[in-house]
Formats: sequence, C-alpha cells, structure tokens
Amino acid sequence: MADVLPVLIAGAGGSGLVAALILAQSGIKICIIDKAEKPHCGSRGFGIQPRTCELFQTLGVQDDVEKRATAIPTMRAYSLPGGTIPVKTWTMYPEIGTWPDRPFGNGICVSQEELEDVMRQHLKHYGIMVEYGKGLVGIEQDADSVVSTIATFANGKETGEQEKIRSQYLLGTDGARGVSRKLLGLTFQGETRDTDGMVWGDVEIDGLTSDYWHVWGKPGVFTIMARPITPGGKKFGIGIVGINFDPTDLADEAKAKEFITNQTGRTDLKFSKFSWLSYFKPNMRMVNKFQEGRAFVVGDAAHVHSPTGAQGLNCSIQDATNITWKLALVLKDLASPSILSTYNDERLPIIAQMLRATSQLYTHLVATPEEKPIEGPSKDDDRKSGWLRWRNSPLQLYGVNYRFSDIVLEKRDPAHVSADKEETVARAYAGYEASGSLLAGDRAPEAPGLITATGEETCLFKNYLKPVHHTVMVFASDAEGVGSVLEQEGKWLESVVKILVITKKKLGEGEMNSGRAIFLVDSKSHAADAYHVEKEALNIVVVRPDGYVGAVVKDAEGANCYFRKIFRVI
Repeated sequence: MADVLPVLIAGAGGSGLVAALILAQSGIKICIIDKAEKPHCGSRGFGIQPRTCELFQTLGVQDDVEKRATAIPTMRAYSLPGGTIPVKTWTMYPEIGTWPDRPFGNGICVSQEELEDVMRQHLKHYGIMVEYGKGLVGIEQDADSVVSTIATFANGKETGEQEKIRSQYLLGTDGARGVSRKLLGLTFQGETRDTDGMVWGDVEIDGLTSDYWHVWGKPGVFTIMARPITPGGKKFGIGIVGINFDPTDLADEAKAKEFITNQTGRTDLKFSKFSWLSYFKPNMRMVNKFQEGRAFVVGDAAHVHSPTGAQGLNCSIQDATNITWKLALVLKDLASPSILSTYNDERLPIIAQMLRATSQLYTHLVATPEEKPIEGPSKDDDRKSGWLRWRNSPLQLYGVNYRFSDIVLEKRDPAHVSADKEETVARAYAGYEASGSLLAGDRAPEAPGLITATGEETCLFKNYLKPVHHTVMVFASDAEGVGSVLEQEGKWLESVVKILVITKKKLGEGEMNSGRAIFLVDSKSHAADAYHVEKEALNIVVVRPDGYVGAVVKDAEGANCYFRKIFRVI
C-alpha cells in the first residue's frame, strides 16, 4: 500500500462524481473508482429539480448541464384499443414562474449519462479520472484509517487481481446494488413491492412524435410511457409499470417491443435496438445509519425508492454536498472529526420523510382506476386520476432544511424556532414554505441585482456562494456596523470563510476598510428581501458551503459563536 489517501470514493454515479468534484475544488486529494468497465449508459434518473439546479450553479456546472437538458415534456394519453386518438393532454407540473430569490421554476430533464459526463469533464480540470473496472470487495477499519480491498473486474466478474487502498475516509457511492452498505454491516430497512415490477429503457422509435410524453394504459393493470429524450429526435425513454403487475420477462428486448406493440395497438411504430433495458422491483428502503466509523454511505447506497417524484438523484446530490464540506474541513484539521456525525443527524430524517412521500406517489401513479378507461388527470380531482401530475411542492426540494440541527444558530428571530425538536425534525423535508420566514437551517436564497465596486451587476449563486467555503453576509445601514464585524475578520480563515458586505447604498472609499471583504450594493433590495433584513439594524447571515443558512445573528460575536460550532479555534 502506498501513502494514506485522504478520501476514496467507491462508485462513479451522480453522487460520487459530485462528491469528487466538491472535494477536488476544496483541494482534497481523492481517488474515485467504479466496478463498471465504462461509464453508465441510459437516461435512468433524468429529473433534475430546481433546488439541484441551484446547487449545480454554486458548483459551477449548471451552464454545461443546461446545454444537455430539455424541458419536462407535455403528457399525452391515448385511448385503447388503437392507441392513436388522444384523450387528454396535460403538464406533469403546473407551470411555475421564477422569482429573484428562486431563479429556477420547473425542473429539467437530463439523462444520467449526460449529467455524469458533465461531472467527469469538470473533474478533468483537476487531473482526476474515474478508475473503471475496479470495485470494492472488502473494508477494514482502525482508529486512523480505512483499508479497502479493491478487485479488478472484467465482463462483470472479478479477474482475481486485487489491491488494497488505505484512506483516511471512505465514501460508499456505489448505488443500490453496491456492496459498501453490506460490507459496513448496515441494515436496509423498508419494503419491497413483491407483486409489482417495472421495466425501463431507452430506444429509438420511428413514427412517434417527440412533442409529447406518450402514455397508454389498461385500467388497473399497466401503464406504458414513452418520454422523448431529445427534442426533434427519435430516442425515447420507455417505462412499463403497474400494480400487481410484474413484467419480469419484458427485460428481454424482443418481448418488450412485442408487448408495447400489442398493448398500444401501434403496429406503425418501428423500434431500433435498446441502448439499455432493465427490470426493477420497487424498493423503498434506507440504511439505519449513514456512517460507520470512517466510512459513509451516500446516495442510492444509502436509500432507494420508486422513480416517482424524481427525488433519488436529487437527494443523493444533497447527501454529497452535505458530507463533503465537513470532510474537507476535518482533513484540513480545521474542524473536529465529531462534526462528521452531523451528516447522519441531518440527512437521515430528511431521507426518511422523502421515502414516505415518494412511496405514496408511487401508489398513486400505478393505481390506474379500474372502473373507467384512461382519461388523464381530472380537473375536478387529480387525486383520483391515477396519472402523472405532481402538485407536491416539496418535490422541488426548496423546503429541505436543517433547522433542527445542532450546528446551526438562530439569534435574530429565536421565537420562531420551536422548542420541540421533534416538531422541527418532522418538517425537515417539507419545510416551512408558507411561513414567510428565513431562519438558520433554511435554504439560502438567490439575490440578483447586486452591484460590485466596479459597477458590474452580479448575483450570489454564480459568484459568491460556493461549496468550498462559508460565506458571511453582512447587511448594514452604515459604516459603523460594518466596521464592528470586519474587526473580527482576522479570526476567520480566509480560505474557508468569505465575507460579503451588502449595503443599500455604496459606502465611501474610506469606509470600506477591509483587506478581504467584498462590498456589494443591493440595488434592487432583492438580497434584503430574500434574507428578511431588518432595516436600520445589523444583520449577519452565514451560509454554509452546502447552500444552507448556518447562522442568522445580530453581531460579530454571534458569528463567532456559530463558527465555534464548526471550527476547532475561533
């Protein structure tokens, strides 16, 4: 074994690649491996929620993701037999506008293979390449490190060649079928819908317009869906699902094509070869804990569920953003290893609540009413339609919050913080969307219309809120308030704490006394509105690297109090 590696990442799916990129941007040396011999193919998890778009923007990848993205297609259902006469056309989500504090309305569609390629291209900037054909087969731990046994794989089987890698920490990001969870002895609690099954795949189809997400169904039995992957193209993502319907044989390409043709009546459709086709049994499960010693499970390795609601990949990315900033601080000896336990404390209740929500959505989706033919969603009662229309705002993940966490600090409005921790934990996933408040633990909102010292217009997400450092935002009405905070800047290590001074009017040259703070003018009051700034008062908001508010305080000592929760010395 060579020198001790800081972090080994076992699994190069979405969560593993995001974790690798954040750690690379943080200056942490990593190695990322994957049992597969080449990158994954297929659209697979394709729904990207608005909150994930925000996180991608802070990570610096959103522009590249958008180049490969499409809007969520309009749904169209057809009558049977025949399969060509539309009986209903509708949108999966109601059209959602954007606001200054929420730059993304509806989600987008990006095939998982495209998304992962974007991440790999960005990793190349740091000299990092995924080592394919290498999979985790053993884990041993001691007080100081993890020793991982890595096997070489070819054609899905071990070649007999093995190596051992000693690392300070291990991230198990090897997915639902991975071994990291099992090797760590974690239990996988939940349910499997044994009477149900589903088949998903990608295939080119001649004779089907790419203008719609096509749906055919036999009441109470099955649903066939064909989602266009590229506008104007012939490639579609196929899904065959149902309740008490277990199409195990439809993972065979010829049988899948025959089933679709026979059941839709669309003999005019011509299929090419499937680029991928897989059978799944709906599992709604999660681990009993996200950490075992120096090893952590992230993403699908920690939780699996039905594809309804497009939560899996999105929640997996939030897992990655949560653990990586803490790991980076510990590896730089700036934070105690005890902070790593907050990964489990913060993510476990959110995932548990998400699983309950997606399980309910799954039942609603596949349970097409038996008493009437397919009609799409009813205007009078969408709940009875049995069809894909999701009005559930928590799915956008804006409500996810850590108000209950022991490492956030609310001093501006403590009366709004419930004394009942169970109550705050119960709202960790759905959040407080209608409350009109912003407290420590909440999502940090966007704020456009900020003017730099050189007169350029800018915003928070693209330029200032980053996954590699905390951001202290000082809202002050005068130079005196600013000065009281900047006196403390020497205590906050510049590499991991950035300072923004946001004022309504530009301060004079003599009033901007700081060697490191960035001074911005809130020209349209978007920042003050989004962060609920109290006028004529000093407001300090500290944003964590994962894009959540760590602290809302009224003075510099309040910020110091928060940082003492995070750093070794303040």
